[in-house]
Amino acid sequence: MISAPEMPPTAPSDPGSAPKFDGMERSDQAAKAVLLELLAVMERHESGVLQRSDEECLHDYRIAVRRSRSALSQLRECFPPAIAARFTPRLVTLGRITTPARDLDVHLLGFDALKGAVPRQFQAPLELLRGVLAQQADWAYASLFRYLGSSAYHRFMGDWRRFLETPPPVRPRAPEALTPIAELAGRRIWKLYRRALKQGRAIKNRSPAESLHELRKTCKKLRYLLELFRHLYPQAEICHAIKLLKRLQDYLGEFQDAQVQIYKVHELGQIMRKQSAVPTDTLLAMGALLGRLDHHESQLRGEFCKRFRAFASEDHQTEYRSLFRPAEPSAEGAPDQLPETRA
Repeated sequence: MISAPEMPPTAPSDPGSAPKFDGMERSDQAAKAVLLELLAVMERHESGVLQRSDEECLHDYRIAVRRSRSALSQLRECFPPAIAARFTPRLVTLGRITTPARDLDVHLLGFDALKGAVPRQFQAPLELLRGVLAQQADWAYASLFRYLGSSAYHRFMGDWRRFLETPPPVRPRAPEALTPIAELAGRRIWKLYRRALKQGRAIKNRSPAESLHELRKTCKKLRYLLELFRHLYPQAEICHAIKLLKRLQDYLGEFQDAQVQIYKVHELGQIMRKQSAVPTDTLLAMGALLGRLDHHESQLRGEFCKRFRAFASEDHQTEYRSLFRPAEPSAEGAPDQLPETRA
């Protein structure tokens, strides 16, 4: 098995100071406090992104955007429907516009490790790929800088802050606004965990790669909620839940990275052929690299059941039940019991 390029940690290096709650706060008030802290993380790293001084600035900025989008989605019923309709598309746009620059940062940071996956005689010819990646990164950052300097972006940031700093109404109309945050957060965490179990159990050897990608997205949402509201739960138990989830996320992320690398090498080959004649040595090196990446992806794909087992174990299900299961069936009609885990 080849060594995968060193990727950034799943959690941001600057997640911000998650507000601490006693659990009885109104959900709309608690949600605003969480989202306001995430906005502070974005603002704190904006200048670093614009200066391109440290790749981790963009990483932390993006994580704050994604956490904000996920929190707004998972807690949307504590606000009027117009709020999600107004701000979610703007968070989606911000996530989309920052993706190319971050992806290319990751490719460049991991390039030496990727190059080391092929025999020595193929390593020097691969250097042409680094130059193409660097050029694409410059273009991606130029596009990002234009957006961050636009009136649309500054208008969004101002509108978002004004909404988050406005005190919640005394008599809210949103159905979950007055629900204690511990109840709402626990219900959402329980629902996401059950969804992850269902998705994972449905994955077979011949399941498409997209099924693993969908599980990965669910795990991200679950991780965000666990970390944003970790202070509501016993620390030993919540840390253990996050630890097991992170192990599964790391595996799913490695599988996703392998797929992205394969796609990127193919894309770079097409770009290089359009720009100029590609040296034979470079074509051979790219072929060797694709062979190693394909083999690595296949090995990872075969490890799914083993990697999923700890996350879906009966002991871990019992932990989730004790921490997060609603006292009564939720409004979504979720059954009280989880189906048994297959061997």
